Amino acid sequence: MKSSLRFAFTTLAALVASPSLAQTPLGTVRGFADLEKVAAEMAARPYQAPTQQLDPFFEGLKYDGHRQIRFLRDKALFAGLGDTYRVEFFHPGWMFKKPVVFHAMQAARTVEVPFDRAHFEYGELKVPVDAKNPVGYAGFRVLAPDSLVKRPFEFMVFMGASYFRAVTTELGYGISARGIAVNTVGGEPEEFPDFTHFWFQQPKPGDASFKLLALLNGPSITGAYEFESLPGKTTEMKIKATLHLRRPVKMLGIAPFSSMFWFGENSHPKPYDFRPEVHDSDGLQIEIEGGPAIWRPLDVSRDLRMSIFETDKLKGFGLAERDRDFNNFQDLEAVYHRRPAVWVEPVKGFGKGSVALVELSTGEETWDNIVAMWKPDKLPATPAEPMQVEYKLHWLDQHEPPGGLCKVTSTRRGFVMDSDDHLYVIDFAKGAEDGSTKPKDWTPDIDVVLSGGEGKVLDKRVMKNSETGGWRAFFKLDVPEKTNLLEIMMELKDGAKVISERWMYQWRR
Repeated sequence: MKSSLRFAFTTLAALVASPSLAQTPLGTVRGFADLEKVAAEMAARPYQAPTQQLDPFFEGLKYDGHRQIRFLRDKALFAGLGDTYRVEFFHPGWMFKKPVVFHAMQAARTVEVPFDRAHFEYGELKVPVDAKNPVGYAGFRVLAPDSLVKRPFEFMVFMGASYFRAVTTELGYGISARGIAVNTVGGEPEEFPDFTHFWFQQPKPGDASFKLLALLNGPSITGAYEFESLPGKTTEMKIKATLHLRRPVKMLGIAPFSSMFWFGENSHPKPYDFRPEVHDSDGLQIEIEGGPAIWRPLDVSRDLRMSIFETDKLKGFGLAERDRDFNNFQDLEAVYHRRPAVWVEPVKGFGKGSVALVELSTGEETWDNIVAMWKPDKLPATPAEPMQVEYKLHWLDQHEPPGGLCKVTSTRRGFVMDSDDHLYVIDFAKGAEDGSTKPKDWTPDIDVVLSGGEGKVLDKRVMKNSETGGWRAFFKLDVPEKTNLLEIMMELKDGAKVISERWMYQWRR
């Protein structure tokens, strides 16, 4: 089963950036405006790859050794300030070998947080007496005030490149977010810029949220980030970023996050596994101002799948785990039915562009193979031209469709009996238009549209699902041999009025 610290499909190492990379002394950073100056100065100079190395003992740690190293809870940053937020750090080693620099913004000054070996217990590891200490930690986690859930509660983790994750008071870790995505697709090698420095605002008892700053640095981009995080049944992050491109890139992803989908109710063939489904997320959700509200079930095949949803009126998007039934997963350890959804709410800088979904083939559940992001059409032309974005991340159980639309709850498919025609069966939850004011035998209309290749809809109908109280839609497809890809769109309607989410699916031979 997966470790709770599984991150996305890349080498997950944070790099150290020397203070010489920026002219502004990093210890003088007191707020976001100071950090913006640092990022702008760095963008004007060539990228410098890190050169620092760990001591051979820590460099050689494997998974079993690294997991024995535990941060001592009473050594947490801000632990002596009462019932408030605290920060615990991760030790470099295993896949997380390159340190990150941390600062605390205290009332009167900013101070660096040095690595301290005394803040860890090493289990059965025999650390050599002369082992050289790392120059910094590898990452960190934030604990909420104990009064939130009457116990220590870790709700947010930053570790590896620009990756971070969060949980709610009711749901565990799943989806990974990251600061930026560079050349995820498009032919150029993908880059993984790093959060190299962090600044924590010293919290006080009674503070509702926890605030931090982060400096992003990579071969093609620098950036200043501000995070304000509020844990709860929905954990909310307010994120502000000013970005500078050192050089042109093929693709830039804003508010990117990644997840895992190995197989689900719609997958054929299924792996030989005792579990009916294995995934962190089962669909992409998109809302566009004025409509539509889209649900795109996830799926994987032998080849990379990419879907683009263009708009200049984005209201939000996110990956979700809508299936909350344990019986559909049967996994007592990974607990996939309790993974959070993440919803991106644009605030600033989301103009004309597209939501991009990348689905990579996978043969197991260890690595994330699903990526979703906002891809802006226009990018800065020079390092001197800043790109500013603001958005909120909501880590939650569900983001409900707007206006009482019928929500997609499951997607199933297979062959029609004694035929090579394809049958699709989609279940919808009851919406605002539930038929209670209609004649007893009323059912919604179904609209199915094909694009991207040749195919024919042979049959389509809707019936009441007496088991769920919602609606079940059916349609059959005749797909000629020459067709390798089809984009399918389906909606439920009451006359001309759309009463459901727009279900969209990519069929591949």
